[in-house]
Amino acid sequence: MVKHVINNPSGRKPLSDDEKMGAPISVRYTGKQMRKAGTMPLCAYIRESSLNAIVRLPVSKELMKEIRDLNNLGTNINLLAKSARTAGYKSIADQCLVAAEGVCKVLHEARVKIKPKEEVDDSLLNR
Repeated sequence: MVKHVINNPSGRKPLSDDEKMGAPISVRYTGKQMRKAGTMPLCAYIRESSLNAIVRLPVSKELMKEIRDLNNLGTNINLLAKSARTAGYKSIADQCLVAAEGVCKVLHEARVKIKPKEEVDDSLLNR
């Protein structure tokens, strides 16, 4: 049923399309996430947090592979550090250089994938 402005002169004016709320959207939160709202009404908290949130693209499969490689190299470096403490630093110096070169290579490949338009200095790999 449509209200006519003539029949209700003191009634509320119709909202413009920019002011009208859209269709409701179903969102699920954990109990911990809902407690972050505190005393604020949940709908206001969700609206404010969604409007002021930082939105990031998901990590690509290629970049995820580089992250896994870095994690594996980090594990190897930790093992080298442990053996350096027990056996002496001079005995594993060559292994440390190989590990450092591997880290530089993986970081270089990740940097190229993240910022392909930026020129990357290849002299960093030749150290």
